[in-house]
Amino acid sequence: MRFRGPLLLLIVLACAVAQAQEALRPTVRQELWAAAAVQGRLPVFLKDLMGDSYKRVRLRNELGYRSADVFFAGKQTYLDVNLRYKISDLVSVAYEHRFASRASVAGIQHRSIVQAQIEKTFTRVETGYRFIYQHSFIEWGDQREVFRNRFQLGYNFKNWKLDPQLSVEFFTWAGNKGLSHFGTRWSLGTEYAFSKAHSLGLSLLHDRERDTAWPTRRWIWSVTYSLNLRGR
Repeated sequence: MRFRGPLLLLIVLACAVAQAQEALRPTVRQELWAAAAVQGRLPVFLKDLMGDSYKRVRLRNELGYRSADVFFAGKQTYLDVNLRYKISDLVSVAYEHRFASRASVAGIQHRSIVQAQIEKTFTRVETGYRFIYQHSFIEWGDQREVFRNRFQLGYNFKNWKLDPQLSVEFFTWAGNKGLSHFGTRWSLGTEYAFSKAHSLGLSLLHDRERDTAWPTRRWIWSVTYSLNLRGR
């Protein structure tokens, strides 16, 4: 009988620990991303000025809606303006600026990225790596400076238009406490080309937050319609 007090104390502590663990379980959300994109060359009057470089430049505009922004709460409508330069068959660089309207924040929010991408095809296997430096125009102390590294793998099936693509992307925040790997994004998708100009992309994404007391897991359906005015 003398052990009843310590035993009851252990039971109470075990219940408290279990309740704390239950509270720290990741929140799971389902979201939808929808976008329409238009890609083409620069205005024709720049052709003589730029010479051979004119054919290496692509301009891409994307208008989209997200039921919640990645790693942040709140609905978002955005416009991306992307300028890409193809250095070679393997390497391209790009600059992109986003104008975003979020339900949780007043006014237009801005974000800029600088991107470098490497793509290589081995027979039917397509590989790719993309590095992004991302700057969000927000107060210091939040996730303002972010580095993103994405690795991609695809396969081109013979006589099949729905070729799969698998990718994983790592998000690293550079803040006042140093570098923090705060999120990982997995993506499995495909793209169906109706013609050389029109295509529809469908992907399932899985976002996993980390390095936070209350992480969130997101399952996201992404649908993108693309219009290519000039081809690749």
